[in-house]
Amino acid sequence: MRTRKSSPAAKPLDLGVLSDLVGFNVHVLDLRLYQLFYERLGGRALTPGVFSTLLAIRQNPGIRHGSLAEALMIQRPNMTTLIDHLQRNGYVSRRPSPTDKRSVILSLTAKGQREVDRTLALIADHDRMMTRKLSAGERRTLLRLLRKLNTGLRPA
Repeated sequence: MRTRKSSPAAKPLDLGVLSDLVGFNVHVLDLRLYQLFYERLGGRALTPGVFSTLLAIRQNPGIRHGSLAEALMIQRPNMTTLIDHLQRNGYVSRRPSPTDKRSVILSLTAKGQREVDRTLALIADHDRMMTRKLSAGERRTLLRLLRKLNTGLRPA
């Protein structure tokens, strides 16, 4: 079998106007952040989607399935599948709503709380690593601008 010789560093691809588009840069950053997450934390942490769901439930005990799906921008059927999985694994409990018997509310179990606490430390460390090239002020500005963009893009 022949092996490929390593080629000298390739000239960066000219992306033209893409380099100046906010959406493209956010997309590339998102892909890189996920790649780094899986390289660094792989099997040691909950996936970002599962972690976000559990953290949102922790912050909003008694939240309804639909509100959670809307807030995390997950389609309701997919949220149902995710909550089923989390319940089977002992992270989440479902109970009838005290105010609307047709509705179900979600809460973290003790096991779910322990997993969130454990993963939160890993995620916080990962977040610091991702933004290590930014000063504290730049990091605050970036968060403020991202929140502003996200708020401005919500459907009316």
